[in-house]
Amino acid sequence: MVHRAFHHRPWLKLVLLVAVTGSAAFLRLHRIGSLPPADGYDAAYYGVDALQLLGGQPPRTMYPPNREPLFSYLVAGSFLLFGGSTMAIHLTSALVGIFTVPLVYLAAEALFQSAEEPLRRWGGLLAALMMAVSYWHLNWSRIGVRAILVPLFAAATVLFLWRGLQDERRVAFVLCGISLGLSLYTYQAARLLPVLVVAGFAVYSWERGAVNRHHWQGLIIVAVLSLLVFAPLGIHFVTHPGSFSRRIEEAMVVQPDQATGSSLQAVASQAWEAVLAFSFVGDQTPYSTIPGRPSLNPFLSVLLAIGIGMSLLQVRRPNRALPLIWLGLMTVPAALAGKGPTAKRAIGALPAVAMLIAIGALTPWTLLRRWLERRDRRPRGWVRATWIVILLCGFALSGVVTYRDYFVVWASNPDLPKHFEADISAMGEYIGDLPAKQQVYLSPELPKHPAIRFHADLREGVRGYNGRVCFAAPRETEVETTYVIVQGVGDTSLSALETHFPEGEKRAHSPRGDRAAFFSYTIPAGARANIQPAYPLEATWAERIQLVGYAIEKESYRPGEAIALELTYLDLKPMTEHYTVFVHLVGPVNPRTGDPLWGQNDSEPCHGFYPTTSWHEGEILVDRINLRIADDAPAGTYRLSTGFYDIWTGERLEVMSEAAPTENRALVLDEVRISPAE
Repeated sequence: MVHRAFHHRPWLKLVLLVAVTGSAAFLRLHRIGSLPPADGYDAAYYGVDALQLLGGQPPRTMYPPNREPLFSYLVAGSFLLFGGSTMAIHLTSALVGIFTVPLVYLAAEALFQSAEEPLRRWGGLLAALMMAVSYWHLNWSRIGVRAILVPLFAAATVLFLWRGLQDERRVAFVLCGISLGLSLYTYQAARLLPVLVVAGFAVYSWERGAVNRHHWQGLIIVAVLSLLVFAPLGIHFVTHPGSFSRRIEEAMVVQPDQATGSSLQAVASQAWEAVLAFSFVGDQTPYSTIPGRPSLNPFLSVLLAIGIGMSLLQVRRPNRALPLIWLGLMTVPAALAGKGPTAKRAIGALPAVAMLIAIGALTPWTLLRRWLERRDRRPRGWVRATWIVILLCGFALSGVVTYRDYFVVWASNPDLPKHFEADISAMGEYIGDLPAKQQVYLSPELPKHPAIRFHADLREGVRGYNGRVCFAAPRETEVETTYVIVQGVGDTSLSALETHFPEGEKRAHSPRGDRAAFFSYTIPAGARANIQPAYPLEATWAERIQLVGYAIEKESYRPGEAIALELTYLDLKPMTEHYTVFVHLVGPVNPRTGDPLWGQNDSEPCHGFYPTTSWHEGEILVDRINLRIADDAPAGTYRLSTGFYDIWTGERLEVMSEAAPTENRALVLDEVRISPAE
C-alpha cells in the first residue's frame, strides 16, 4: 500500500526531500554561533582572504600553492550578507553542507533511474537522508574549511554527467564541465574528479558496448569547458613551478629520500588507517572530532558493507560500478596523506558512501522478493513493514546519535576553545579595538597568525616577536605603546617590561571569565627604555646594526654545556635584507675538523622570529642565544665572537669597533674558560 500510495502522489517525494533537507539544516545551523567556539587557524585564514577581497585587495592566495580560493570568495559573500565574523565563516560551510544534501539526492536519482524497485524509487531519498544524519558530514559542515565543497561538486559533477549520458542533452554536459572546472578551485582532493568523470563515461559505455556520437561530443564539451574554467588557476600552476604539488608533497606519507620498502610500508599503513576510519577507528584529532570515533556508526557501516558487497556482485551495472569507483578513487588522498584528519582527506567519497548505503538498505529487499517469487510465494506485508521499520529506526537513531555525539559529547570537551584558539581570537579582537595611533607589540604569537589578522580587522603595523627567546622595544616610545603578551609559555616579556618601562600599566584579560588568557602592558608616549646590558660594548655592522652590549651567564664551563648569552642591539637604519647572526666559540685547532671552531650558533635574530627585515629604526632587541660547547673540547681559554652575514650570499658584514678586537669580520666579545671534563 505504501508504494502504491506513493506512486499516485509524486509530490510526496518532494515533501520527504524537504523534510530530510530540513533535518540537515537543523543539525548544521543549530548553535552555529557558539559551536565551534572559535574559528581556529584554517577558518580564520578564509576570513582574512574574505576581508582582503572586500577591501579591494586580492589576497596573495588568489591562486595559492596550498589553498584554493573558491571558499574564500563564498566567505566574502557571507560577510556581505551577515557581517564579517567567525559565525559567518562557519555559516558558509554549513550552508554548503545543507545544499549538498539535495544535490546528492538528485545525483542518486539520476544514477538509480535505471535500477530496480525499490532502489529506483527510494534510493535518492535514502542517500540524502544518510547525508543529513551523517556525523562525518555534519562535523565538516560546521568547521569552516574548504574541504566541505568537495562532496557538493562531486555530486553536482556526477549528476550532470549522468543526465547528459542518459538524456544526450548538451546542456547537461555544459553544466558538468563548469562544475568540474570549479571543483578544482575547492580542495586538492577534487583533482581526482576528472578521473571520476572519465570512469563514468567508461562504465556507461561498458554496458552499452559502444559510445555514440552524442557521448563523444559530450566528453569533448566537458573537457573543453572544465579546462577553460580551470585556466586561471592552471596558468598560475604553470608559471609557478612546484605550486601544483607543493602541499600534496608536504602531506604525503612518502618522501623523496625514503627507501622503497619504507615507502610501501608507509602507504600500506596509511591506507589501512583510512579503511579503518570508515567504521572502526577514526581520527584522533580532538579539533575535528571525538578522538577515535569512526566516520560511520555501526548501523550505517553494516549497510555500507552490504552495499559494497551487492555492488561487487552486480559490478557490470553502471549504477553499481560508478559508486564503487567513486569510493575507491576519493579515498586515495586519505590513503596517501599522513598529515591532517583522514575523514577530511576522504570527504569526497561521502556521496558515494551515501549511495552505497542506499544500495545496502534496499537491494536485500529486492533479492528477498525475487527469491520468494521464484517459489511462487509473495512477500508478506509484515516482512516488508518490518524491513521498513528497521531502516527508519536505524536512520532515526543515527540522527539522534549524531546529535548527541556532536552537540553533547564533542561540545563538552573542556579543551575545545583551546583547540580552536579562542584566546588568540580574543587577542586579535583586543588589538583591533586599540586606538589606531597606538603602537602594538605582540608576543609570543606573531601578527601574521590568521586569527590575529582576522579579528584585528587586518590591522597593519603590529610588531611581533617571541618573548621566550628575545625582547624587542623602542628606545623611546613616540606614541602610546601597548604590548599584548601570552604569559605562562616561557615568555619573559612582562618581567622585562616591568623592569625596562616601570611607568607602564599591566592588565589581565579573561575573555572566557575563568583565567587570564593574555596580558596587556601599556606604556605612555615619551618613555625611554631602561635597558642596561651587563657588559656594555659598542660595535656597528655596515652602519645598520649597533651592538649595545652583552651578558653572559658565567665565565667558566665544561665540555658539553651551553653558554647562555644575551646580545643587545640597536637598529640604526631600516633593512630589507635578511641577515644571520653567528656566535662562534674559537680555540685551538680541532683535530677532528681541522679548524678552531668548538661551538657555533647561526640563526636569524630571535631564532628567526624577529628577522632584520622586521626591525625598526631606533628599536632595541635583546637576543638570547644558547651556544653548545663540543663534548671533546679540551681545557683552555677560548674566544667568543659574533657577527652578521647575508643569508643568501654568506658574505659577512663589515664590523667596526673601538672597544673590542675584530678578526675575519667577527667581533670578539669575551674570553671563556673551558675546564677539564669530569
